[in-house]
Amino acid sequence: MLLSFRFLGTAVVGSLTMALVAAFGPLPAQIATLGALVSILAGLFLSYLEQEDERDRRRSEAIQRLAVPLALAPEEDLYPLYLSYCRTLTSLAEQKDPLLREIAALKLASVNAQIEALAAGTVVFAGTETWRAVYEQLLAGGSVREYRSVAWVRSPNYWQDAPGRQSMRANFEAVHRRVLIERIAILPDADWPTDTELPADPIRSWLQEQHDHGLHLVLVRESALRGEPDLLADFGIYGDRAVGTQEIDEHSRTVRFTLSFDPRVVPLADDRWRRLSIFGIPFQSLLATRPA
Repeated sequence: MLLSFRFLGTAVVGSLTMALVAAFGPLPAQIATLGALVSILAGLFLSYLEQEDERDRRRSEAIQRLAVPLALAPEEDLYPLYLSYCRTLTSLAEQKDPLLREIAALKLASVNAQIEALAAGTVVFAGTETWRAVYEQLLAGGSVREYRSVAWVRSPNYWQDAPGRQSMRANFEAVHRRVLIERIAILPDADWPTDTELPADPIRSWLQEQHDHGLHLVLVRESALRGEPDLLADFGIYGDRAVGTQEIDEHSRTVRFTLSFDPRVVPLADDRWRRLSIFGIPFQSLLATRPA
């Protein structure tokens, strides 16, 4: 810095000016010139401090912007997606049509809400049966050794279509791998009248097939839960890893399936399961009372 032209030129001009004033100027002029130079130096120093503060602020902002990429850089599955989103948003910024920008903002707000839900550990499948692929993957992954399911059977077609049958086969295969599967089936009184020991077909055959494959079944009449409406639900507890909640229509088609990996949700589902178990009758004991 001492050898730069800017510093040397300024120092030489200032020194010559002060030398001329000191040689030819009266004392008051020398003092005035010295005071002016000191004031200029003080002003330059204060300006330098202000610029340094501005540089620090910009540096902090740059570091904050880099914080997300730096945190994602080691994540080989997420970082390429982040780069792709950045490129896409940059291309979108080049679009100038105001209506397109407005529509894009609404769409992106929806996408952002979905990403926030994923970041909170919640996956939502709406109007699709693709959730069953994740369901089967959880049972087949090896990390879940106990699966507790509540099936609110509101129609005889419950899990009787092709996707439902495929999920049942996933259950049977999991039991074969020594996964403990317990299922509470909530049945309407029309399919399990109070004056009969066992439910009517096709639900009885559906239950019998599960029992024959080693699932532990407990039956609950829907009428027994009139005072506990919050227990009427379709949900599953995957060990201590996740909780899935299924919403179906009157034709037993999936409306929404929500899978939560939030560890706070599992104890709440456990409590719900225990409360529901109070009203249950083991399917095995019903078979034992059936006439030969």
